[in-house]
Amino acid sequence: MSAVREAVVLAAGEGRRLRPLTKYLPKPMLPVANRPVIDYVLDALVESGIERVVVVVGYRGDRIQTHLTAEYKGANIEFVQQPSRLGSGHALLQATGMVDGKFLVVNGDSIINAEIVTSTLERYDSTDCAATVAVAHSDTPEEYGVVITNRGLIADIDEHPVEREGYVVNAGVYVFDESVFAALDRTEPWQGEIRLTDAIEHLDGPVTSILVNGGWLDPSTPWQLLSVSETLLGSHFGSDVYVADSARVHESAVVEGPVVIGKDCDVGPGAVIRPGTCLQDNVHVGANAVVERSILSTDAHVGAHTLLRDSVVGSGARIGDCVASPGGRADVVVDGRLYTDRKIGSIVADRATVGANATLAAGSSVGAEATVGAGVVVDGTVREQSEVAA
Repeated sequence: MSAVREAVVLAAGEGRRLRPLTKYLPKPMLPVANRPVIDYVLDALVESGIERVVVVVGYRGDRIQTHLTAEYKGANIEFVQQPSRLGSGHALLQATGMVDGKFLVVNGDSIINAEIVTSTLERYDSTDCAATVAVAHSDTPEEYGVVITNRGLIADIDEHPVEREGYVVNAGVYVFDESVFAALDRTEPWQGEIRLTDAIEHLDGPVTSILVNGGWLDPSTPWQLLSVSETLLGSHFGSDVYVADSARVHESAVVEGPVVIGKDCDVGPGAVIRPGTCLQDNVHVGANAVVERSILSTDAHVGAHTLLRDSVVGSGARIGDCVASPGGRADVVVDGRLYTDRKIGSIVADRATVGANATLAAGSSVGAEATVGAGVVVDGTVREQSEVAA
């Protein structure tokens, strides 16, 4: 077993590509298979023998701190603030003096498992190196830092590749010693941010890599949030249905697994809940509604005869009767970038309202606390706190 017993979790970011879902929740707190992303990270660390964790928080950090304090009672977890979001390297610098010797660093907004952590630790322990970085295969390397390796050593990490034939990317799991803080101090900012990967060239010694297969999942966009949730549902539940004891599912409703239905949910008569769907706590699904491969957050209300496919509904949002969100494929602009031909329904953010008989086209989004009137067809973006009438 590795001698490394401490870890720093970088959980200060917002998750801009997941807007408007991150208006009130940071990306590490978004639900995947009915658990926040960061819970999977903490579980992987604990299972791997990590005894002390420092969590760097920033955007909506109180939500993370409150949740982890309640969920991991008795665990040795400390929190430190990143006052301004100035990059992953700047986030790690906030933990200066809080860890000793060798330690793990992991991103708090991607799914990892204990096998990834253990493999990275073993690689570090078995080589005479300054650091070890976990890398993974990706079909979309342009969305991540592309890693260039040479016989197992890190030659370069390009955070913004334009033309890269390689498809090995940074998986966000590292092992360092305290020298990384001095390396970060010597790292020049890039567009105002200090990037952790840029500090690698300033380390005194070689940096090794370890290829991790499976177990690393990154829900960085709404369609990835859905696919990651679907993947975890399948791996954890197979084709089974999990229904909390306090949930109420009408005897005439149809539920096809894998599906998770949380505490105090109410699924009405004739409703159909299809595979890949997650209902968090206190969700209401009306009579004869159909919900397929969708995420319904806590306190969401879905009216009767409504169709939701490949959609994400935020906390406290209300979807009226006979609303149609049929899903499909769409070109979507996220954080200023165009993503073409993505499988996505609609996004309805926290505390938004969609009136009866409205239609939400594939790729559309309704911002937090916005109101869409009865009968409106939404094909695009409704800004937060705005109102659209027929």
